[in-house]
Amino acid sequence: MGELIFLGLIIVIASSAIWVVVSPNLVHSAVSLLFTLFGVAGLYVFLYADFLAATQIVIYVGGILVLIIFGVMLTNKIDKPVIISNSSNKIIGVFVSGFIFSILSIIVVQTKWNIVPNHSEGPSTVELIGYLILGKYLLPFELVSILLLAALVGAAMLARKKILNKSESKESIMQKSAHVETNLQEESNEGIEKEIDSQEDSSDG
Repeated sequence: MGELIFLGLIIVIASSAIWVVVSPNLVHSAVSLLFTLFGVAGLYVFLYADFLAATQIVIYVGGILVLIIFGVMLTNKIDKPVIISNSSNKIIGVFVSGFIFSILSIIVVQTKWNIVPNHSEGPSTVELIGYLILGKYLLPFELVSILLLAALVGAAMLARKKILNKSESKESIMQKSAHVETNLQEESNEGIEKEIDSQEDSSDG
């Protein structure tokens, strides 16, 4: 039974991952990525990595995938029912992915895997990871958090600069349009005055 579930997960992951790359519709690609990430979480369950499986679902499925969908929906025109992506260099991508897949296949086939006769469930990984993060790897964990904070601050600064540049460009465009309107108004006033003067000269004559 477990082998059938494992093979089913492999089929779901492979088919959905292929559809993520092949599908011309970005929304369909994002939905296919959902099944791919859920399948990877299932593989973590088979490896008795319960913490990684929960992290996979909470962070990747619940956070990053939703962010990708929002990015797709906000950066494209929503009035169209189908959002098409025109991808280029498909032939190069096929060759590169095929090369990487062949190397991984050779490594998997030639590696001598140690099969443990005892199939009993191992200890929970949550306790082990907690001890490692708060003990042996406490300093790298804090450094990574500082790095992520710096990345967030940098992203906020770049977004603010873009907003300021857009507002400055809008103000300059509005000033130019106002200047053009004043020039047109002055020219129209001058034309009206000339017409009035010409009419007065003709009446005097």
